[in-house]
Amino acid sequence: MIGKIQVGCSYPFSRFAPNRTQFENAVTEFKSHGLNSIELLFLGCVLGIPKPGPLLYYPTIDQTTSISKLLSGFSVSIHGPYTISLTATEKRQKQTTKAHLTMNLKLGHAVGATHLTFHVGTRKHQGEGKLVKGFLKEIVAEKEKKGYKLRLAPEVAGKLRSFAGFQKIVEVAHECGTLLCWDFSHDFARGGEVTTEAGILKRLELIDNNIDLKEDRLPIHLSGMVGGRWGEVSHTFLERGSGVPWRLFLTVLREQGWLERIQIICESKGKGASGIEERIKDALKIKKFIESGESVKVYQPSKSRLDAHF
Repeated sequence: MIGKIQVGCSYPFSRFAPNRTQFENAVTEFKSHGLNSIELLFLGCVLGIPKPGPLLYYPTIDQTTSISKLLSGFSVSIHGPYTISLTATEKRQKQTTKAHLTMNLKLGHAVGATHLTFHVGTRKHQGEGKLVKGFLKEIVAEKEKKGYKLRLAPEVAGKLRSFAGFQKIVEVAHECGTLLCWDFSHDFARGGEVTTEAGILKRLELIDNNIDLKEDRLPIHLSGMVGGRWGEVSHTFLERGSGVPWRLFLTVLREQGWLERIQIICESKGKGASGIEERIKDALKIKKFIESGESVKVYQPSKSRLDAHF
């Protein structure tokens, strides 16, 4: 690992795209900038017999294993597709969710990933928490039976109509023995108490008291975020959108000795096929701020600009 602090980017990966040269170039650029973490995105991947066309299919085990050599020295994680839903009640959707999760665990194991991040699902009814916990415990048992080392990390949702906010995800992760992915920008978008030092400290205490981090790092997602009445609208660049207090957040993490306990993945939304160049620039802003020793103690949202939301 390059240093003790882990900072990197998400990168889309599937069977037909990107090609090997593109991926090698991206990894080389990561290394040249001192980035040492990567999250392989399977967000749009579908199940079925692969064939050329507009659909994205999962890479093969051989493809995934082959890139593991390129990623030597990196902390690698996996992000599952949007089709995963632990709040599903329909038999077909539950089967699909289980198939996607097991596929992601298999590929994550092949590439030596530390954890699998995924969106839990939409909010449907009052008993969804019990449903999610039951489903997640089933997947954890299956994972352990197969001997897969990576841990599951349900993500803090950005939309108010999605499951779930920070406290609920911590509760689920604690009861099921998993990690959680603290998407700080999602937390901010849904009105989480993260614009003050005291609010962030409360969340760190909750994690300390409920999540086992003895052998693992806590996954953190950072990006710019456009928020609205119902929470997250879209990801954007760090300096755009609704003013995510990322500098305050990193200051608190540094002062509390948390920087070596986490893996930071930049999820800024860029232009083009993968948006990787813009995402790298934002990841480097995060890395530079951490290394600068600069402190930001008070949240000061940037002035609203209409073009900042596009």
